[in-house]
Amino acid sequence: MATSSDSLTRPARLLQLASWAIAILFAVFLNMLGSLVIRDMAFAPRGGPPAIEQFADVPAKARLDAAKRDLQAQHDTLDEKAQTLEVAHRRAAKDYADARESFRNWLATRSATGDSTRDPDLQARTRKLDALQAVAIVWQHQIDALDDQQRALAARQAQLDTQSANADAAAERRFDEATRHYELQVFGLRLALTLPILLIGIWLFIRYRKARYWPFVYGFGLFALSAFFIELVPYLPDFGGYVRVLVGIAVTVFAGLYMMRAFQRYAERKRIELQQDQGERARTIGYDKAVRSLEKKRCPSCDKQWNLGGDDSTFCVHCGLKLFNICACLGRNFFFFPHCHQCGAAQDNAAPVSEAGASPHNP
Repeated sequence: MATSSDSLTRPARLLQLASWAIAILFAVFLNMLGSLVIRDMAFAPRGGPPAIEQFADVPAKARLDAAKRDLQAQHDTLDEKAQTLEVAHRRAAKDYADARESFRNWLATRSATGDSTRDPDLQARTRKLDALQAVAIVWQHQIDALDDQQRALAARQAQLDTQSANADAAAERRFDEATRHYELQVFGLRLALTLPILLIGIWLFIRYRKARYWPFVYGFGLFALSAFFIELVPYLPDFGGYVRVLVGIAVTVFAGLYMMRAFQRYAERKRIELQQDQGERARTIGYDKAVRSLEKKRCPSCDKQWNLGGDDSTFCVHCGLKLFNICACLGRNFFFFPHCHQCGAAQDNAAPVSEAGASPHNP
């Protein structure tokens, strides 16, 4: 970002704060737009995610459901019939039990009295008990036959349940396969959107981070980082995390190499710069940089503490650059100040260049 000699004033500081606010707001609104686009990409492949109903064998499912309903109706009918038979069997069994108890009492009475003239009565009672027992047996046989029918229905029901479960499992397998394919498509679309945005953001930052409209470059860069490393996270499939991590590693390695090479170029420029004479070095130092260095009591050329020899030092004790002048009024002025701080006269030194006009090799 280009600066001028006005960058140290209050309006300039406010402008820089406003520029950062613009960059952040720009990134926020871009993030909001990006979130909507990334979310709506879920409906790009064939209108949305697959539903399991799409993969069910509808005719087979309908036949199985109809067979289940028919079996259930038969089961309900048999249940009602079984309840009726159970009631009839209990009554017959009770009648037989009552008759048998009465017969036992009668036998006990006959034995006590020794009355042998009632043998026909004995036979009649015996036949009645046999008839009652036969009725109970008939009801029991009917109940047993009904139980056999219910067991057959239960076996048929289990068979239908197995067929239905197999059909559901096949539909789920087709659904899972379609879901994986759908997620892969959506992830590919989202990656195809966010990865180029990230690369464009990196390229813009490298090329135009010091341009006049740098807030938009920084804002787009923040948006690109957020879109790829944050907004994409909730939509990553099982393997998507690897893509994000691998891209992050590649970006980190690239940024690290870029920074190390930039620092090496900076160190080499400094080495060459320190071999130049004072006049050439002074002309390559911008006014803003010189003032910032003075505030930190650092040499604007070698960036080391110049006041190790005392605050009244005239030259940098490390690189020998002249830092202070003595005006005709005997006022001591920083070499890069254009005017004397005591009398206001123009200083008799080479006019320093601004940051905007500094050498392209000046960091």
